[in-house]
Formats: sequence, C-alpha cells, structure tokens
Amino acid sequence: MRRLTRFLRLGAILLIVFCVSSFFFYRRAKQKQNLAKQKQNLTKPKRDQSTLLFLTPAVLNQQLPKTALITFAGQKVDDEELRHGKLVLALMMPDCKPCDQENEFLKTVVNSRPDVPFRYIIPFGRQDVLLKSAQGKYALEAAYDEGSNLSKTLEVNEVPIEVFVVDGVIKRVWTEGNDTPEKQAKFKNWLRDL
Repeated sequence: MRRLTRFLRLGAILLIVFCVSSFFFYRRAKQKQNLAKQKQNLTKPKRDQSTLLFLTPAVLNQQLPKTALITFAGQKVDDEELRHGKLVLALMMPDCKPCDQENEFLKTVVNSRPDVPFRYIIPFGRQDVLLKSAQGKYALEAAYDEGSNLSKTLEVNEVPIEVFVVDGVIKRVWTEGNDTPEKQAKFKNWLRDL
C-alpha cells in the first residue's frame, strides 16, 4: 500500500511538472511567433504614399505619451527632455533594411537643422538584443522605448518613421521613407519647413 501511494505521488508530481513545462513552452513559442510577425511587418516594402505625409491624423496635435527611453548604457532618458522645444524622433529598428537606408540618408541631413535635435528610437522588440545590435550603427545615440508607449500611441506597424514634436506635442509625422531622390528632396523640404 505504501509503495502504491509513493507511485501515485510521484506520478502526480510528474504530471504537474509536465503540465507546467508545457504551458511555459507554449507561451515562449507564441512570443517567438509574435516577434517574428512584428519583424515581418517592419521589413515589408512600403507602399508609395507620395501624398500621405502623416501617419494618423488622430495623433497630430496630441501630447507625446509618457515614455521610458533606455540608452545603450542602460540609463533612462529624462522624459522632460522630449517636452521642451523642437525635436525629431526617428523610429527605426537595427535589423530593418529600409531603416538602414533611412539612417544613411539622415546622417547627411541631421546637421542641416542644428536647432532641431534628432533622437533615434527603437520602438519595440527585445531591448537587450536590439540595443546591442544598434550600438554604433546610427548617426546619433539610439534609445529603446521600454513599454512601447510611443509606438502604441502612434500605432506603429512599419518603420522608419520620423515624428516632429514641439514642446511635447506631436505636430507632423513622416512615413514615406527616403529611399528615392524625390522622397529625399521632399523630406529635406519637410525638414526645412519645421
């Protein structure tokens, strides 16, 4: 009888361990699948939006959401830094080919408006992996949007995107990308008119 009770206990423990490990395995597989879908959405070729310069009209003239930006060094960027004066936020991902093209182009134009600072933002994904792969890649230091508040508010599903902010208020959003000389000229005009 004792032996049967021992086997039943052992069987119950093994069943619990199996169920718990299956749950965590399934959850991790779902997370990987969702991350792969996000990556796939980011690298889709952009549609030609030659007349569409704004992401969602609903976000224009809205207050920039509270953000928790983390730098390469692991330091938090003071949210108040984003709420004074003019600022361009460039949302990019380090493993995105259109973002690489955008970064190369932005390196040439960042200095054309010294009165408007640029800040590169990695909108979502695994913070540790993305910050490490972005280090040294961008013309300016990049920061990770912890909690993805910015990308959720802007309903970001494609990058690159540039967001023009004045005193913490979203004024304009550029979603065209800068992969052709025509778009680059339009962006330079867009930047000049800020």
